Amino acid sequence: MHVSPRRRYHIRWPGLVFAGLSLLIGAASAQRTENMLVWVFASMLAWIVVSGVVSGGMMMALRVRRRAPRVARVGEPFELRYEVASASRLWPIFDVAITEVADTVQSPTRLEHCPRGGHAQVRSTITPARRGVLRLQRFRCVSGFPFGLILKSVEWHDPCDVLVHPRQHVIDPLMLRALVGAAPGAHAAQQRTGGQEDFVGLREYRSGDSVRQVAWRRSAALMEPVVIDRSVPERKALCVTLDLTRTEGTATESAEESAIEWTASVLSRAHADGWVVQLVIDGLGAEGAERQVVTGLAAQLDALAVIDLITPRHAAPRGTNEAPAGIALRIVPGRFP
Repeated sequence: MHVSPRRRYHIRWPGLVFAGLSLLIGAASAQRTENMLVWVFASMLAWIVVSGVVSGGMMMALRVRRRAPRVARVGEPFELRYEVASASRLWPIFDVAITEVADTVQSPTRLEHCPRGGHAQVRSTITPARRGVLRLQRFRCVSGFPFGLILKSVEWHDPCDVLVHPRQHVIDPLMLRALVGAAPGAHAAQQRTGGQEDFVGLREYRSGDSVRQVAWRRSAALMEPVVIDRSVPERKALCVTLDLTRTEGTATESAEESAIEWTASVLSRAHADGWVVQLVIDGLGAEGAERQVVTGLAAQLDALAVIDLITPRHAAPRGTNEAPAGIALRIVPGRFP
């Protein structure tokens, strides 16, 4: 739920100049009571009053909600939606700029019009610059309608967290095949899984079997339909280990960030190619704790996004040098790719 928004008036230098000129003309009209000076002074005061009243009235009726995605990726813009409504039957809303009060690169967003008692929607994009949790706390709506002499702002407090996944590099299937082929256990795993369906025998036809699997000659000899039974090849398993123990050298933070990015890239490519992929992160967590195995691409990218490189490091627990299953691919900062 929203807390009470913070409303403020702002006077910029055009408004100050206009107010100064109004004072000068007012002083001149007081000295020389000519109709022209009095009319000019009265019209200038009316402009100031109307500018404050119109912008203030419509901003009092302004209601805004922000919609943000759960996840994003470093270097790629994601979309924010602002749902705007006018809670007044008297005041429509014109020319409102909406900006986030945060250290982010945001595209400009401006609402041109929202009818009284109606709804409107505007979109903006933010490009995250670093991995982790992007905390969006406040956003500000500003309008100087109609003359721009007096600005009225409304600041909303609406906390929202966006999980920013690491940047990903382009890895084609040939590159992944080369990386996996050089990993320990790759040759034995490939011999075990094969990659072709093997002939097992013949069996009776069952409802739902493909006609392509029917052994027509054998079916004619037996006077009943039989199909070729084939074994389903085992899916290839890959264990990707991200080594953040810092026991093999003094890896810099930039090298570790690069290793995290390459880990995310390998995971995405392997999942797209049909591998059963596990992720292991060594060096984080309590000392001597069992290593955590993460499965599922979404959970793996989330785990990489929340890695805190400032936390103390520990060596991998004993007995965990081997991969839990399948081919083992170890990514060490400064040594990959």
